[in-house]
Amino acid sequence: MPATRRGRRAGEAKVPCSVCGLEFKPAGLAAHTRACAKKAEIAEGRARLAQSVAVAASTSTSQHAGVAPPVATLPWARPYVPVPIHPQQMPSAFATGFPDVHLADNAPPPDDAASESSLDEPPREVEHGVRADNRPESPESSDDGLLEAVFEFSTVHAQPRSTLHLPTFKQPVLQNPPADLCADDFLAVHHPHSERPPTTHHFEDFSREPPKPDPSKLSNRPWEPFQSQLDFEFVEFALNAALNQGQIDILLKLVDRITVNRMDFSFRSYGDVKGAWEAASHMSPDYDEHELKVGYKNETRTFKMFCRPLFEWSLSLVADPILAPKFTWHAQRLFKLNGETQTWERFVDEPYTADNWWDAESRLPNYASPLAYSVYADKTRLSSFGSQKGYPIIARILNLPSNVRNGDGYGGGQVVGFLPIVEDENEEGKKGFTTFKRAVWHKAFWILLESVAKWAKDGYNFQCGDGVWRILFPMILILVADYEEQAMMSLIRGPKGKCPCPVCLVPQDQQTNLGEVPLYPYRDPAVAQALVEDPTLKGEEREKKFKSLGLRPLENVFWKIPGCDVYRALSWDRLHAYHGGLFSDHLFDEFQEIVQELGRDILLQINAQIDAMPSFSGLNHFSAAGSVKFADGKKYQHIAKIIVQAIYNLLSLATTKRGYLLLKCIRRYVILDMLSGLKVHLEVTIRMFSSGLVRYKEAIQEYSEVHPEKSWNFPKNHSHQHLPSDIVGKGASKGYNSKNSEKMHGILKEIYSEQTNFKDIDAQISRIEHHRSIAKITRARIEAYEDSLPKGEKPAKEDPFQFNQIHLGAQLHPVTLEKIEQRQTHDKDFTRFRLNLEEYLNSRYSNTRSHHAYLRLKPHQLVIESRYLRVDYESVVTWKQDTDHIRCSPLFQGTPRYDSVIYRVDDNTYGFAQLKCVFTFEFRGIHYPIALIRPFEVVQLPRLVRSRTDQDLGLCRLRKKQGTSLISADSITRAALITKDFGRDGDFLAIDTVDEDMFMRFRRDFPIWDT
Repeated sequence: MPATRRGRRAGEAKVPCSVCGLEFKPAGLAAHTRACAKKAEIAEGRARLAQSVAVAASTSTSQHAGVAPPVATLPWARPYVPVPIHPQQMPSAFATGFPDVHLADNAPPPDDAASESSLDEPPREVEHGVRADNRPESPESSDDGLLEAVFEFSTVHAQPRSTLHLPTFKQPVLQNPPADLCADDFLAVHHPHSERPPTTHHFEDFSREPPKPDPSKLSNRPWEPFQSQLDFEFVEFALNAALNQGQIDILLKLVDRITVNRMDFSFRSYGDVKGAWEAASHMSPDYDEHELKVGYKNETRTFKMFCRPLFEWSLSLVADPILAPKFTWHAQRLFKLNGETQTWERFVDEPYTADNWWDAESRLPNYASPLAYSVYADKTRLSSFGSQKGYPIIARILNLPSNVRNGDGYGGGQVVGFLPIVEDENEEGKKGFTTFKRAVWHKAFWILLESVAKWAKDGYNFQCGDGVWRILFPMILILVADYEEQAMMSLIRGPKGKCPCPVCLVPQDQQTNLGEVPLYPYRDPAVAQALVEDPTLKGEEREKKFKSLGLRPLENVFWKIPGCDVYRALSWDRLHAYHGGLFSDHLFDEFQEIVQELGRDILLQINAQIDAMPSFSGLNHFSAAGSVKFADGKKYQHIAKIIVQAIYNLLSLATTKRGYLLLKCIRRYVILDMLSGLKVHLEVTIRMFSSGLVRYKEAIQEYSEVHPEKSWNFPKNHSHQHLPSDIVGKGASKGYNSKNSEKMHGILKEIYSEQTNFKDIDAQISRIEHHRSIAKITRARIEAYEDSLPKGEKPAKEDPFQFNQIHLGAQLHPVTLEKIEQRQTHDKDFTRFRLNLEEYLNSRYSNTRSHHAYLRLKPHQLVIESRYLRVDYESVVTWKQDTDHIRCSPLFQGTPRYDSVIYRVDDNTYGFAQLKCVFTFEFRGIHYPIALIRPFEVVQLPRLVRSRTDQDLGLCRLRKKQGTSLISADSITRAALITKDFGRDGDFLAIDTVDEDMFMRFRRDFPIWDT
């Protein structure tokens, strides 16, 4: 993003601080005064800390005595867990200073003043602007005319809150603002350590696309160390096709017989291919075999682990000039100017735009460059029958943008190791063996993280791919896993423990109690570590203490990583918590149980209505729902989007109160799912989710009153309580959805079944994964080199079927108006087609100033019909371009398909319609894109008048207007999913939950439906 500097500094008198007497500008005075006042509280800091521990300790007792626990604030004001330990025994990983950085001989010297730290000082409270360490601008600082941003808030709150508080989302006060600011401009506030001033950009100029690699750093032989590009492309093909040794030999013999020019092809046997991989092995860190010995009962058990150390693996990416332009090295805060309110609205998407990175970087020396990781681990079945399992660890570098790190190409997630699988049928289920498995897990993970721990403490001076020497501080910012794996990472006792949440201390029987903010204290690693290391805790007292917190008495590997709070790093997982958890295993199960109780007739009708739902691009179509089960979370995600509108009439309040209330629960769940999936979050969307949690809780409580047999006290019904703080701290949920990593399980299964001999599995899969890493690097180098070569200017090819943001495709042969009109004999929508088109064109496109006469259309004039429409639109969520694919065909994949659309009626009004025909027509020498539509009218009923069913289930009601209309096809803004209302003849329902953009678009353009 270019560092633009616009505007000039406005002169203003300075005002003395009432505490210290120094003079400051008015815009920064409030922040400075608070900082001065806070110094008086430093001496009392430890006392308050001890008091908070004592209060939290009483919470554990009061909860079981029927006393309501105190309300906890979000993680930036984390209370300590209930263990009365002396404050000096509780060093916080996020509060302590870091030791001197490890410096190479040619490293820049550190700022001595900046590196000083003391445990007597509170954690640095950064005012998140251009000033570091919460220190206001010095009175002697020069008036340089640069744009500055001052934030007037404090991130520390003495009192607990019952409503969501988002202090870091308050807008900044701009000093020296640009003169040409306008609606939808962007503001980027860079972390003080970046030494960059804030920058502003107009909407059309704002781009976060990284620049291309420096051509001077690219080799003109990018396929090396392979002998030629042809050699590389062969081994790449063999790798992707999962060819084994025998198949490669057979293929090479065939190639040898048919090759004409063999100058660039050196392979003659599999041995040559193997040698080529070995020659290229240095391009990516290889997997090492480690032996792990852990005692159990009276014996020592030995395990093998294959991994490549996390830090060394990441350095191979940091050093690459191809990826170098894509790295973001410092935290930033991004804002967008709201044109209506003229306020700066902060938004978060990537982890480096959120608070945890900013806060962690603020606690590093000012010369540090954070290198942040996301780490995922989970077991998977490699064989079809589940007898062979794998335990991959997948890592991603969070400095890279999401489209790179979550993608399949170079820079995306990589398998960095395989954890040992501990199984023993004779010991399974025993308490000691359960503890033993967790001890093995954490000792094995230390092998992966040891180098991270070393350099997170000291820093590592390294020349990056852009040629810049940086002092890298690795940090584990995000841990991704399903609940079972989170229990392993956090060392909690699981769903039956007294406190089953890996993040907070919610009691086991209070997991249905959701609020706008978390209602129970957050876990703290310092307290857990102090408990484990406390020599005075023994026997039953020790076991009782750990049980009360739902913890296991083991050392956690993440305690060894400086600055890593394992409970803060654990992240809400949309795939397992929602699609493959709360919905698939609970809400959908309850639905199917109700359907079975209602009988076969209702089951058949439900399946028929589900099958009758219109198709929508990107959405699975279902033929049944009453008893079907799905193998993946995506299908559960999709059926949840449409099930309420499809079958609400069959589970009415009069028919089955339980069924109706369940649909209400599903509707509120789907709203949460829509909000949780937003790729960009504003303060308003985070608040929408938080208030939605309360509405969801109320719906569950209402359902429980009529069906108390169902328990909702389980972790996946509680876990979304922590999503708002995850969004604020880590960015949008796309950054910690296990879906990104679980898709790699399929690749591992393919490697196992196609490229191994089913023995010593981890070693063989590690070898193939190493080859895949090398192939990705080489392919990226070839593509970057080819892209850097000069290309001749190609004349732009005009597309006669591209009109502004729409493209008409699947054209038919031209047909006369007369032929079109002949359709009216069996389709009334084409009645008076030629005359209606004539009236439309003359009224819309005739130039009155040129005194054009009314132009009659002749029956023989030609129309070019299109069966497909591609519409590019600006997403209301990300403000980026997205695309809809729309069909208008009497026969598409065996059935008629006439999609529905949203179209622009005028500058302030949008309407709904079903397409009947899309075509181009020449009028007065100009070709126009035109659509014949059957318009709908929005049923405009005030909230107090709308039926209870419509409000409870969020039904967006439409009715068809009489006849058809002609519109300009380029007035179409999006596809829409509109279904017949099976409960009311003549009505239709627009479905607002097909995707996140549609959900937010409905709330912006049709506020009458905001339920």
